[in-house]
Amino acid sequence: MNSKSKALACFRYFYVLLFLFTSVLSYSQGLPGSGVGGGGNRIDGKYKFMPIPYINYDRSFGVTVGAIPMLMFNPIDKDTVSPSSIVGALGMYTTNGSWFGMGFGSFHFKEDKWRVTAAGGLGVVNFQFYIDNPINSWIPYNTEATFIFSQVQRQIISGLYGGLSLIRMDLKTTSEEFPINEKTTLTGVGVVLSMDKRSNVFYPRKGFVSNFTYFTYPELLGNDFVSDKIEVDYNHYFSVRSDKDVIAARAFIGLGIGSLSFNQQFIVGSTDIRGYSQGAFRGNYLAAIQAEYRWNFHKRFGLVGFFGMASVYESINQDDNGKLLPGIGTGFRVTVVEDTQFKVGMDIAAGIKDWSIDFRLSEAF
Repeated sequence: MNSKSKALACFRYFYVLLFLFTSVLSYSQGLPGSGVGGGGNRIDGKYKFMPIPYINYDRSFGVTVGAIPMLMFNPIDKDTVSPSSIVGALGMYTTNGSWFGMGFGSFHFKEDKWRVTAAGGLGVVNFQFYIDNPINSWIPYNTEATFIFSQVQRQIISGLYGGLSLIRMDLKTTSEEFPINEKTTLTGVGVVLSMDKRSNVFYPRKGFVSNFTYFTYPELLGNDFVSDKIEVDYNHYFSVRSDKDVIAARAFIGLGIGSLSFNQQFIVGSTDIRGYSQGAFRGNYLAAIQAEYRWNFHKRFGLVGFFGMASVYESINQDDNGKLLPGIGTGFRVTVVEDTQFKVGMDIAAGIKDWSIDFRLSEAF
């Protein structure tokens, strides 16, 4: 089987994995996954309920409507160091007939020495992929999926955490315009290390956080594609204007090793860099940098402006290898929990021949 045929065989898995897996990671990473306890990391009182509505527009999915009800709480009164924990649910429906639901939680125990993140859900995704010569066309398809994700971390030394992750996905994909009708299961095990020196886990104004993640999909767990993925990111935060505003900077590198299937590739617009919504740029390797100014002109409201650049390598479309892919945009933020500065908002961004509108639960990074 030639490389083009292998890529076509993998297309049916890619976007649903991306849609579900990055949804879990983006929401869980937006929650208090790490950081220094106390001082803005905890709510006042036992719990606070946040019934957050969800509305979005995507060039591929159309209009999306839904809700993200969340409960932020302090499970142990005597533990005044751990950040507040969160449990919640997400439900959404799009005008192209896709729907998705999941439950998630992020928990902190023993003065933030233990952290547990978990999520699970199911959905139906109607999407498409693009392939260049000789087809030069978008191919629509439908995927039914269920997934479960979990991660446990333990403090090693002050600011340094290490742990294990597990993800499992069951997929069934069909296409009326392409001979696709298959089921598959993806199971991965990961190791994660985090060095976190942020001033606040929900809205840092100073400090930094860096994460190293290694995920493996071995034959032992029944994977058809034996592969590994490494992701490294570094985020730094600078306080400006008398500690009211923030300049945030981020660098990201993603590496695919072994028989990486197309569904495991990195995609510009989901992995990093806003302004890309159609999944046109993807590859086995990705490098990205970006910076953002967070202007808090009111105690409840703020604006952001951002710019970034990304490149992919070993792309299915060879002309995309090494291409500089800029993204620029702006957005607004609303503080929904003043105790912890937890925010939601919306971003609009433009890239090369593409643009995106993104609902934000917490900040982008």
